[in-house]
Amino acid sequence: MLAEECSPTRKINVGAIASVELHDESRTFEPSYSRGDQYVSRSWLGVSFVVGVLFLASVGTPVVATDGSGTNVQISSVSVTPDDPTTGDRVTLETKISNLESSSETIEVADIYVRASGSAQSHGRLQNVGSVGPGGSITVPLSATFDSPGEKTLTVRAVIEDESGDRQTYEYPVSIDVADPTVKTDLSVQSPANRSDVTEVELTNYGNVNVSDVEVAAAVDGDVVARHPMHDLEPESSRTVRFDTEALSGKAVTFTATYTAAGDAHETVTTETVDEPVEGEIRLTGIEATVTGTDVTISGDAANIGSTDTESVIVSVQNGDGVRPVSPSGEYFIGPVDASEFATFELTAALENGTSSVPVEIAYIVDGDRITTTQRIDVNAAGASVASVEGQAPDAPGGESSGFFGGVSWVLIGVLVVVVGGLYYAWNRE
Repeated sequence: MLAEECSPTRKINVGAIASVELHDESRTFEPSYSRGDQYVSRSWLGVSFVVGVLFLASVGTPVVATDGSGTNVQISSVSVTPDDPTTGDRVTLETKISNLESSSETIEVADIYVRASGSAQSHGRLQNVGSVGPGGSITVPLSATFDSPGEKTLTVRAVIEDESGDRQTYEYPVSIDVADPTVKTDLSVQSPANRSDVTEVELTNYGNVNVSDVEVAAAVDGDVVARHPMHDLEPESSRTVRFDTEALSGKAVTFTATYTAAGDAHETVTTETVDEPVEGEIRLTGIEATVTGTDVTISGDAANIGSTDTESVIVSVQNGDGVRPVSPSGEYFIGPVDASEFATFELTAALENGTSSVPVEIAYIVDGDRITTTQRIDVNAAGASVASVEGQAPDAPGGESSGFFGGVSWVLIGVLVVVVGGLYYAWNRE
């Protein structure tokens, strides 16, 4: 019989997970498989096997190695980190081996290793890993490194031993794309809005390897004036450190980032002249005007658009040119306004006929100096609205009421409609 002529030592892959071993010492043979008194040819069996595997794949059922006793073990998954390894990186393959709930016995993971296709060399081999009961699983980390770039086709193999001492090998294919290491970083320098006392330095990692042991130094005329460490950077990421450069205004500062990448020391250098401070300056913004008869109320923000603080800010309506300040807010005291901040105000003024703008005086102290400027507010351009006087609505342009019926009262129209309707009804009844 054929079963007596061969021993189970040659391996035949079953899908991507299981393997079965057969060996023929002397010749090539064509096995057939019996069922009762009928014999099934090897070709028919092969077709049936392919159809069965495709069906199992279509419904998502994992393929497991089986023997006569019914094995219920599978390699569930293999996760690879890092996602984009480079040559020399330590690559970790976490392999999850599951003993299905349908199993009736505890299994032993006797041996697990990674092997490159077409090679007998093993990576990260572990033996006597441990036991797994029915319904349980175990995750085994294996490691590998690669000296050359390219796509690596690997196979994770696990040798499982059941309670009777029989062993079965399971396989799981893994493909890893290994790249050459690229080290590329860039330094950018900028100051926060309206601030000259602080300089921000950003280091960006444009390479495909991690950047570690990072330090950024600031130097003037070759002398280091400050140093700041920085956390490690992964590929396609950036980090920022801040330097106090208030005492370096107008000077050329050289910023140097030193770091380690791909096992070597590197540095990136850039030079920037620190901006001179911009004195605090108050400007009226967000203006709104409300006209009430001949009076106008102006409200908005007094914004400090400079990089230094201002003190004793006061705004007031200037008398003259058809404008005079009136109560309650002909003058408004704001107080201090910090750099890049603002404070609200409200002013009231009386306008003569035809006056459409209001001159507002702005006075404040900056760096010990008193500054006085005038800003003219165009009432019409400030989004002015017209308020009623003593509860009466304002007239339409030209002193005439707008609308289809001109100055005719809507109440009178309503009365006429009722009367005409009544007469028409009475007439029809007769």
